[in-house]
Amino acid sequence: MSSTPGLRALILAGGSGTRLWPRSTDERPKPFLALTGGESLLRETYRRAVALAGAGNVFVSGRASHEPLLVTELPEVPRARLVLEPVRRNTAPAIALAALAASEDSPDAVLAVLPSDQAVRDEPAFLAALDAAAAAARTQDAFVTLGIPPTRPETGFGYMEIEEKREKISLKGERGEALAPVRVVRFVEKPTLARAEEFLAASRGRFLWNAGIFVFRISYLFEEMEKACPEVLEVARRAHAARKAGNLSSFKEIFSSSPSISIDVAVMEKASSVLAVPSACGWSDLGSWEAVFEFRGGTSGGNVLEGPAEAVDGTGNLVLALARPVRVVGLSDVVVVESPGGLLVMRRGASDALRRSVEEGLKR
Repeated sequence: MSSTPGLRALILAGGSGTRLWPRSTDERPKPFLALTGGESLLRETYRRAVALAGAGNVFVSGRASHEPLLVTELPEVPRARLVLEPVRRNTAPAIALAALAASEDSPDAVLAVLPSDQAVRDEPAFLAALDAAAAAARTQDAFVTLGIPPTRPETGFGYMEIEEKREKISLKGERGEALAPVRVVRFVEKPTLARAEEFLAASRGRFLWNAGIFVFRISYLFEEMEKACPEVLEVARRAHAARKAGNLSSFKEIFSSSPSISIDVAVMEKASSVLAVPSACGWSDLGSWEAVFEFRGGTSGGNVLEGPAEAVDGTGNLVLALARPVRVVGLSDVVVVESPGGLLVMRRGASDALRRSVEEGLKR
């Protein structure tokens, strides 16, 4: 599959995944896990990034403490393309720093930001939507995001409300068809169940899930950050200069002084022009064991098993074993996940309680 000329891809490889304990930990978080049953999420994201932009145009943003993991997982990526944060400061500082590195040889390049903790079923449809987003970003002063048509009243995602006017466009080449970009009217925070049900029932698909995937010209990002969050961009520029000069102690000190803020709050929710490309590409954020169960084909009448695992006289179970045999007998709708760092046994649907438990444990 050919890449899109003049495009850079930035993979965000941070994150924690507290709902995915015991496999996801601070030392080895969600992007490094093979949750779809194949490669790690990071490796799958890299493959899509290469298909989109070409192997020489992929940058990776991650934590400095994860550098050994990143190098092992992505040996093809040159060290100079690993833009590592010395401390966590959320996505706005991380994207600004990486965008400065990506703009070194092409200040007006188009950059596609791809989180590495997500999964996609229909990769041709996903790449076709990103092609459409890149084409729009190249010719318009706008941020372009992928919007996922909701399939259920999900309360764990942010939403976007879009204009109702929509039309199909056909893209040349092998990517297939994508919906034309439409204007985003507003971003909506994670809703209540009642509001999520309203969004799902809205006419002509006016509400989309916000997948956190953004495409823009790098120069336009900097223009908008100058207006919306100048302190974040100023710190990123100083940190980039120190990193480029090889002064790692100054780099850490400067970057640590940045405000900790997401790109959504710092820039996207304040931007004058945001477009969305709707994409029914089978996207999932795999944010919980329930989501992993569903993505891997689990149903109330079937089980998802991995490794030396068995489920006897029960259905709707997710059982992930490693070296030891794990047998679930006479139970339905449970999650059993084995890991060197712990063993999880929970009712399917109790991920919020798991998150609270893990976060409380981190505080102790």
